[in-house]
Amino acid sequence: MLGLRINILDPDTSKAERAARRLRSLLKGEGVQACVQVTTCYLEISRQGLKDKTPVISVNNINYQCKSLNDSLLADFSAWLASNLDCHLNENVIS
Repeated sequence: MLGLRINILDPDTSKAERAARRLRSLLKGEGVQACVQVTTCYLEISRQGLKDKTPVISVNNINYQCKSLNDSLLADFSAWLASNLDCHLNENVIS
């Protein structure tokens, strides 16, 4: 089975790393294979056009702007990803 490519973009390194660990754990509990990475470099975030829009969770290059990276949001997001997995594995389905 293919896995998801997830990137958490936020210039706050500790917050992004904590969210990545939590999201990995939550997705594993949902039975979802995913590679979860973080981007905390302000210049890279700006290059992607996300300056002043973080935190952002990117799933297979589709960006989801978040109000926060708290446990509740991550739990809801992981459950939503698991229930919509087919849409995210095929990048052509969602534009």
